[in-house]
Amino acid sequence: MTNINKKSLLYVAVFLLGGCLNEQNIAGEINNPATKSPTQTCNIPADAFSKLPTEVLDGTDVADLGSFKPTDISGIHFHTEIGGANIEIDAQALNGLYKIQRIYKEPDLEKIVTNYNNLCVKEGRLYGENVRGIFTEKGILWLELKSGHEFISPDLWIYLEQN
Repeated sequence: MTNINKKSLLYVAVFLLGGCLNEQNIAGEINNPATKSPTQTCNIPADAFSKLPTEVLDGTDVADLGSFKPTDISGIHFHTEIGGANIEIDAQALNGLYKIQRIYKEPDLEKIVTNYNNLCVKEGRLYGENVRGIFTEKGILWLELKSGHEFISPDLWIYLEQN
């Protein structure tokens, strides 16, 4: 009978010790919330920004690409007005990659929304299969290579200011 009591006592001690250790883990989780999911690394191909247009549509004016100073990402909400039409870009970081929603709206017409997923942002540049971006001090230079819409030309960058 003494043998059973020692065994039971051992189980109780292990149970209590486990509870204390678990309580410490719970306290650690409360004081140190769960970390973000592991970030994915992205790579921009070396030629991704070669053979692209050299002119920028800035409102209703056309400017030279070299007149904009590139910088690191400066915002996540951008907008412009071009001849009465509005273009907005909203960026969202997701585990090291970005998702961008582009909204195009002309007066009296339905807005056209296009989503770009799994975009790479690195060294002030944004890269996706059919989109490129260059962050500037006050906005972003945006280029859609295949927008599918005549109003967004693959022949001109579009300058959008940060909101």
